[in-house]
Amino acid sequence: MNLNQLKVNGELTYRGRKYIILDIEPPIITIKRYDGDGATIDINFFDLVTDPSFLPSKKMKKQLDDVNKYYTSLLDSLSEKEREEVSRRLEIIKPILVFERIKNNEFNAFYEFNEYYRDLLRNGETVQDLTKEALYERLAVKYCKSSRTVKRYYSSFNKAELENGEGDEGLISKSGQGHLYRRDNKILEICHPKHREVVLQSLTIRMDDSYIPIIKDAIEREYLSVKKVSKKAVYDLIEAKCASESLKPPPPITVYKLLGRISAKITDRLRLGSISDQKYQEITRGYSNNEALYPLHIVQIDHTQLDLDVLDEVGHVVGRPWLTLGIDVYSRKVWCFHLSFDPPSGNKVRKAIEQGVLLKKTKDRYNTHNEWIVYGIPNTFVFDNGKEFKNYEIERLIKDELKSHIRYRPIATPRYGGSIERLFGTINTQLIHRLEGTRKSTFSELGDYDPEKNALLSLEDVEELLTTYITDIYHHQPHKGLPLDQPTPMSRYVEGLKLSGYPEFISMEEETTFKIKLLPTIKKPYTRDGIRHNTRLYKSAALNGLIDSRNKKYLIKYDIDDISKIFLQHPETKEYHLVPCVSPPENTVDGMKESTFQLLKKQLKEQGKITSGQYVTEQQLSKAKEDLQRKYEEKYKKGRRARLEAKRHNFQVSLDIPAVNEPVDKNKPKSYKDILMASLEKEKRAKGIE
Repeated sequence: MNLNQLKVNGELTYRGRKYIILDIEPPIITIKRYDGDGATIDINFFDLVTDPSFLPSKKMKKQLDDVNKYYTSLLDSLSEKEREEVSRRLEIIKPILVFERIKNNEFNAFYEFNEYYRDLLRNGETVQDLTKEALYERLAVKYCKSSRTVKRYYSSFNKAELENGEGDEGLISKSGQGHLYRRDNKILEICHPKHREVVLQSLTIRMDDSYIPIIKDAIEREYLSVKKVSKKAVYDLIEAKCASESLKPPPPITVYKLLGRISAKITDRLRLGSISDQKYQEITRGYSNNEALYPLHIVQIDHTQLDLDVLDEVGHVVGRPWLTLGIDVYSRKVWCFHLSFDPPSGNKVRKAIEQGVLLKKTKDRYNTHNEWIVYGIPNTFVFDNGKEFKNYEIERLIKDELKSHIRYRPIATPRYGGSIERLFGTINTQLIHRLEGTRKSTFSELGDYDPEKNALLSLEDVEELLTTYITDIYHHQPHKGLPLDQPTPMSRYVEGLKLSGYPEFISMEEETTFKIKLLPTIKKPYTRDGIRHNTRLYKSAALNGLIDSRNKKYLIKYDIDDISKIFLQHPETKEYHLVPCVSPPENTVDGMKESTFQLLKKQLKEQGKITSGQYVTEQQLSKAKEDLQRKYEEKYKKGRRARLEAKRHNFQVSLDIPAVNEPVDKNKPKSYKDILMASLEKEKRAKGIE
């Protein structure tokens, strides 16, 4: 994945012509034709990077001919042990990558090196005194490698980065792989003991098929548990099970070697539990609430459950949604958020990071007055100690994919998350507590108000209102934590960019690839019926050649926010292909969340129309939607009457907002946005805030 950054003297392609960047004065980029003496062009940064003709470098990307092919990933097909080796090699050469950026006079790189790699400097030495050769040698000593090996890692990374934008693939070990292609190889998949659909590691073995389920069961149920049974005890269990099935037990050394091949991180995590954090999580000793020095230097991410009852997509009150939100500590601007009924999880963190990295395009989506211009790759993520953050997949995404860093807040020290906690309070006070269905902050504030009966807004409504509030109000109002000469998050952010330049970003042409890379993965068989996932079937005629028995499994990526399709990795080309849902049909569940589908399925089960594990047909799904809508109509008649009453009083509950240049019609019914913004403006005037 190419992490792009526009720099002075850098090249770009715009409307089919090559340009050179003469100056960057946020938010304006000054460019000039590369092959002529034409006049310079001043263009807004956001307008430039969102133009369909924009390419961030002179190198044109290769387009795939097959529209169903998305991207190729060799890393996804590696075993856990091989993937860990790639991460270790990347960690070794990261200081060299930062050092190269310093040589290119990148403002942020100086701070990053001094913050994370100061141990590579000698007494009194500065990074400007350091040479690349000396850095090779010191990294070799630090990681017990030869300087030649470190150089080879760095060279392989650069070569892969230039060829396909995937430098990490150059770090894949190519030694000792001959055994992988033997015809008598069998695959032993080690799954999570509590989540059987999650494959932790795949091991190649050469044993009769009858031994595989016995060994697999002993490893998952006994060895990978906090009981911490010994290898000898595991072998005894395997020996007893073989005897009961009249099988000759395998030699003890075979089982011991097999257990030794399981990733140490997997065994420690499942056998030691929270104690393993001392070994695998970054040490917080000496952690200080470092001051952010430039935009996206430090981003804090956390979760909160909103004080609001919300309807789901089909009008059924589900309850309070969870908001995952990230804040740029330097400017106090909101970097990302993800809103759903799902509780905090690694999937929510991934979705929030996706939204933060990519362009928001709020004017196009919600007709906001302003553009939400905060996006790109942060230098450091700060998390609390929740298990959804201490997740090796999230760690790998941030460290390997984004090339960023992670810090964890010390336990029981909420002061280190003060910026984001205050933002949660501001959002509740200025927005959530003003909406229908609010639960307020305390029971005493709620009084006789019934949030559930007064719930009128859907999850999508709240997402739109929250986006509008952040983009048009919060980013532009004074913040007590900011300097007097830069009192608003917007002014602080723009002035900071003049010092540091724009952060690295994902170009629009690579957004689809980036979104797929962030999706969680599982392994599934592809039979004549198709791919079964959560009582849905997925199938593509283009992939009929992959149909096999249930013992053969393929790597699958799925999206909890859109169940209409999944992505399957071809075992030979390593390319991901789109596979649409066929039962129910793709168009029936297009854009539907997993949580909504499960709610509808539960409704059908309660009515006795399907049994556990049975597929949901198109007719059943449509009927379930109708039934829930009828239930909503019956249960919330009072709420519906409130809507009609509001219309009669010229306060229509709608989410429409006039275009920026559209004259305001004073007789037009006011929307929730208009009422909210007018209320906030009135408060500001009362407090004497311009």
